Amino acid sequence: MKGQNYNPRWIIAAVSAAVLAAALPSAVQAKYGSSAAPQSDPSKAAQQETKKKKKKGEQALPEPGADFSPEFRKQAPAAQKLANEKKWAEVIAALPALDALPGLTPDDLKVLATWRLQATQATGDTEGFAAAIETYLERGYATPEQIGPMHQQLAAHYNGKQDRAKTVTHYRQFIDATPDAEPEQLQTLGRLYLQALNYVEAAQWLGKAIDVTKSGGKQPNEVWFQLRDRCYVELKDQTGRLNNLEALVGYYPNKEYYSRIVAVYQTESRDDRTIMLNAYRMAVADPKGGMATVGSYLGYADTALVAGSPGEAARGLERGMKEGIVPSAGSNQASLQEARTAIALDRKSLPGESTAAARNPKGQVAVKVGLGYYSTGDYEKAVEMIRLGITKGGVARLDDANLLLGAALMELGRRDEAKAAFEAAATAAGANVYMARIAGLWLALAARQDVAPAGG
Repeated sequence: MKGQNYNPRWIIAAVSAAVLAAALPSAVQAKYGSSAAPQSDPSKAAQQETKKKKKKGEQALPEPGADFSPEFRKQAPAAQKLANEKKWAEVIAALPALDALPGLTPDDLKVLATWRLQATQATGDTEGFAAAIETYLERGYATPEQIGPMHQQLAAHYNGKQDRAKTVTHYRQFIDATPDAEPEQLQTLGRLYLQALNYVEAAQWLGKAIDVTKSGGKQPNEVWFQLRDRCYVELKDQTGRLNNLEALVGYYPNKEYYSRIVAVYQTESRDDRTIMLNAYRMAVADPKGGMATVGSYLGYADTALVAGSPGEAARGLERGMKEGIVPSAGSNQASLQEARTAIALDRKSLPGESTAAARNPKGQVAVKVGLGYYSTGDYEKAVEMIRLGITKGGVARLDDANLLLGAALMELGRRDEAKAAFEAAATAAGANVYMARIAGLWLALAARQDVAPAGG
């Protein structure tokens, strides 16, 4: 300007990272799924620097070596004065003429971009503010600590416009720029991917939220597991789904989750009777577990009767009836009476079978008698016979025998011994992943403090 001496201190403070960070508090509040959108949070260092400058009544100096064009030096002070006086509407009105100046340098353009950023925010122009942030990012003006909050701001803006593609794009860039993101922020990204039907990314980020929470010694949110289950169903990923569901019942045991696990075992094992008996037994042994459908309880009863464990059939039906899941009349009542009759017969025959098994060199015979004692509820005798059989050797399924041993020990409240049996079962299972998984569920149950032995 004519008659005005050039002073390098006139240039806008927002070239400074500190002032820009202070200028960025959120202008848009939105929600992603059911989680509130985290708001931009300038660093403490930036806030302190800004306060110091305000106290001194100074503007921040331009970046070292800043190169401003002659025309910009002439025309910009008027706009700078308006900015200092926070006359933001007038700043916006002045910007087109400054944009049209010839020979604008990169430093000129950065100052204009920053003015536009501050002015659109201050005047409540959300569309203009979002466009200004995008320009600032695209041109590389943002410092590392500004990148994350700016993308977060854009995600909030586009979420409010229901633009899912841009919302997830910017929120992902926010997360990528935030190495110490909180679990809630990670699960928010997972939800956004789920809304966008990107199930692979959704499962991954929900899993990261769970893992980070666990690493901090806290219990992950139940909903995160539920959402990840949906992802695995859509992806038809049974292994991933089982891993998720088994972790879920470790934190939040209930009959619905156990039923899903058992259903997957049934499908994937082609209804293998040994696997299914152990799966049903484990689910129903958990006081907070059980089964969610009539078919599951009837399946347990049928499988147990065929395996020679009528006591399990009776206990399963009784629990299902008590919970109001299994109707207590008709054929179900007949099945229960059939099981009870078989239990009475077993109680009479087991002592003789036990004596014979002790003389038999094959350990499988003693394990079979142990199952009979487990069925009738004589858990001490069950432990004795199963251990005898394992010691003798010749047991057809060591994984099955050790799972049964552990189940009997759990009924007696002898958790440490039960854990050793379940670990032995997992080792013996080898390639039979489902028997190993059932052992893992038992171990999780044994580790819980709220489980009282059903036989005690």
